[in-house]
Amino acid sequence: MIIYDLAGHHQYFSSHSACLEAISLNNPAIFLLLQDLRHDPEAMTKEVYYWSTMIDGVCHKCPQQSSVIVVGTHADLLTQLQLTRQLTHLRSIAEAAISHQKLISILALNVAKAYSGEMDQFMDELCRINKDVLSLSPPISMMCHMMLAFLKQKIPNPDVDAISLSDLIAYLKANQDKLIHPESTGIVPILKILSEKGLILFIPSENPLNSWIVLHKESILKKVNGALFADPSLKEYIHVASNTGIVPKAVIKKIFSEYNVEMITQFMIHFELCHEVELSEIDTNMAPEGSPSSDLGPLLFFPALVSVERPNSATVPNNSFGWSMIVKCTNQFFTTRCLHVLLCRLPSAFALPPIQATPLHTYLNRKCDIWSRGVMWLSEIGVATIVEMSETFQSLSLAMSSPDRRSHKYVKLAHAVLAVIKTVCQEFCPHLEVVELISCPPEASSDHSDDRKVLLSSLTKAFLEGDKHLADVDSEKYVVMEEWMKIEPHLSYFVGVNPLVVPCSSSSPPSEQEVSHLKVPSFQLLSKLITQVVVELEDRRVNIAEQIGVNYLKFGIILLKDSSGAIVTALENEHQKNAERINLAILQKWLEGKGVKPLTWSTLVTALHKME
Repeated sequence: MIIYDLAGHHQYFSSHSACLEAISLNNPAIFLLLQDLRHDPEAMTKEVYYWSTMIDGVCHKCPQQSSVIVVGTHADLLTQLQLTRQLTHLRSIAEAAISHQKLISILALNVAKAYSGEMDQFMDELCRINKDVLSLSPPISMMCHMMLAFLKQKIPNPDVDAISLSDLIAYLKANQDKLIHPESTGIVPILKILSEKGLILFIPSENPLNSWIVLHKESILKKVNGALFADPSLKEYIHVASNTGIVPKAVIKKIFSEYNVEMITQFMIHFELCHEVELSEIDTNMAPEGSPSSDLGPLLFFPALVSVERPNSATVPNNSFGWSMIVKCTNQFFTTRCLHVLLCRLPSAFALPPIQATPLHTYLNRKCDIWSRGVMWLSEIGVATIVEMSETFQSLSLAMSSPDRRSHKYVKLAHAVLAVIKTVCQEFCPHLEVVELISCPPEASSDHSDDRKVLLSSLTKAFLEGDKHLADVDSEKYVVMEEWMKIEPHLSYFVGVNPLVVPCSSSSPPSEQEVSHLKVPSFQLLSKLITQVVVELEDRRVNIAEQIGVNYLKFGIILLKDSSGAIVTALENEHQKNAERINLAILQKWLEGKGVKPLTWSTLVTALHKME
């Protein structure tokens, strides 16, 4: 059983999450949430909700619920009336905040008495839960058991925290173990399984023999946490970086002299605490204090150590594409871990690959502005993008300059950025209740305002049902759908009606079941979009009207199940062989229910596939 004591200083919030993710990967944990009963109700509410949100984030991969005991401290410093009032409030907010894990009990402890009835109750609860948790340990194969036993018992130095794969092979050969063959091809799969179960950490390398096996990741995380993220008022504090978060590898080597510097670097990168940074991409003004840029050597960037404010240059034009995600509950908020991972992933995800890049080493290789709550970069197609967290951590916004909103490249970039943002939010704040807003172009607003926003869910509904007007989020003004579609003909991508393109409401393509519920909009709207809506066929993006072309006979036979071609022939005569009008007539009959069902985009795409 591993016991981890987390300090409550805000500087540790992000790294605490990384520590807890490591120990809550497959085994449910027991969390003791300590709450100072002397704090006022508003502060208590904020603190309990913060920690419950963080616990949900770090435990979301665990197949079982973790257990939470809420302990009110400093009870001996309150009167009986104050204690009763504070405990009542603590109970009400804990029961509301801790809804996704198992809330075991809420009690107050008198720290002035080592032995008391409350302490006995606390220890009884802890022992009982511990037995339940131990019974839920993940099952592993016999070979995994044998490898784990060898790592724990037969390594020459039992206190070592990490070894290389080449060292492990040498130890196996020296031990002459007949059951575990000392070959990397046979050992690596076993190590990967143990790593997936959270029992060790396996960090692969381009050269397998240089891979690292971390035996005690909690021990290393504790040292990293204390050395790099300590509050300046604590004795553990070490001044390692300027307010830009740039730290030379030489400093890391000096601080963690007991470890191989490549191991500790890749260890921190694995937990997304930092990124390697190319020296050529660093502004000389970002160099650590007292270090000329020519003497920096290899560098690391730590988002958690950035303390600069948003630069004045970090702006995009007012007519930019805008999206935001807002937390619905006033007591909930995004975690700092979520923000810091975004600051790591976004620049690297949309950067040009470095020269001689390897998949195991991700570099921050594009000049971008990063500040304490956001990032801005310029893409290769000339789009300026800003992602920023609000000061209250209750909203996350995206703004992108829009040189050409009709461009496929622009839409693809916007989708890709949103996919990364939503993936990170789902990974680190999975249970937050949020709403999504999207900015309306001024030309489509009834008063031509440039600050109109609509709910993405309302926009999706309007798009699917063919509504002409849509109220903004304040329900004061409205937007005109037809005008919006003229400006952004690929709006369907953002509202998720195109089943073969990653929808805005998800970071992955929808399932077949989800696709079956994506209804085609009304004929009135479809008739306006038929020359604009784009689908994907075998990795090719094609226009629906262009795909059908003059081959309306085959299209009608497939979509209307008109094996004799009689219906299409009648439409051909009615519309005097005008292909565009015939295609629309076929679609109208299909939407009236006279053809293949269900009336979904999936059905329409299947018909286009059959025409190939």
